[in-house]
Amino acid sequence: MRASIIIPTYNSGELLAGTLQSVASEISADDEVIIVDDGSSDNTAELVAEFLDDPRFRYFYQPASGGPSAPRNRGVSFARSEVLCFFDSDDIMLPGKLSETIKAFESFPEAGLVFTNFGTIGESGQILKHRFLDNYELIQKIRTVNKGHFFLIDGLDACLHLARENFIGTSGVAIRSSVFSEIGGFDESLKNGDDKDMWFRITRKYPIVFLDMEYHLYRIRENSISRGGALKRADARIRVLEKQLRDPVSEAFAKDIRHQIALNYSSMAYELFSRGDMRASRGALVRGLNHSLQLRFLSLYLKSLLGRRGVAVIRSLKHRLGM
Repeated sequence: MRASIIIPTYNSGELLAGTLQSVASEISADDEVIIVDDGSSDNTAELVAEFLDDPRFRYFYQPASGGPSAPRNRGVSFARSEVLCFFDSDDIMLPGKLSETIKAFESFPEAGLVFTNFGTIGESGQILKHRFLDNYELIQKIRTVNKGHFFLIDGLDACLHLARENFIGTSGVAIRSSVFSEIGGFDESLKNGDDKDMWFRITRKYPIVFLDMEYHLYRIRENSISRGGALKRADARIRVLEKQLRDPVSEAFAKDIRHQIALNYSSMAYELFSRGDMRASRGALVRGLNHSLQLRFLSLYLKSLLGRRGVAVIRSLKHRLGM
């Protein structure tokens, strides 16, 4: 069983070399690495050229799309292997990731996706946290039932937990190419949240496997898409969640999805409030309340009616009165 490692990249030249070196240490003679440059304007092309003497590495350039979906899909279109591994261009692959992923697929032929635990690092490479997934509800749950290295998770159970939290890190993911073809590509209309949208689609049809070891280091960067403000992220996240309401797998699932939609509108409302756009803040709160009733939404709504100056006056009075 061969693997295609698909790496979308955009202006990550200073970190990409470390990523490619870590991947090169793990691939076999039959694997391939597909780098899709999404319109970089830095030294990415020159850096990648140093790896292209190795026939396992291939490089493709395309005009900037503004998100990871298009380069991921293009990478898949060039892939020739049974297993598709998705890896971010600033993360570090750790020993055993590919070989253990292949073993997992061979051990569980019914599984559509394999994902692993991982650690996090800062921009300069300092370790921030080991075993990032350990505190997630589903990970703790399966450990009470199973012992060992590989955990087969029922697709419906995984889907229900995804409605509450995204416990799957993209660089830890591998998907059977046949499953990817059946499910369809990443949604290119989404600038973020396209990965979670894919996990939802797969878990609705297939069980998945969790490898309970750190097999990559996820780099947290200040300018990454996932660390943008609520106004940058929430719209796409809400769209991903609203897709699930078209055909909810259960009443509890729908309730959790609506709650998450409301939380995203709440985040938007707080950011708009902080910017002084009270009308837009109230609009976001009303849309959130249409999905889930939250008392804190009502509190912020009342504050927005007072305006920033009114809120400041009330806070000043409370401070003077020792409240």
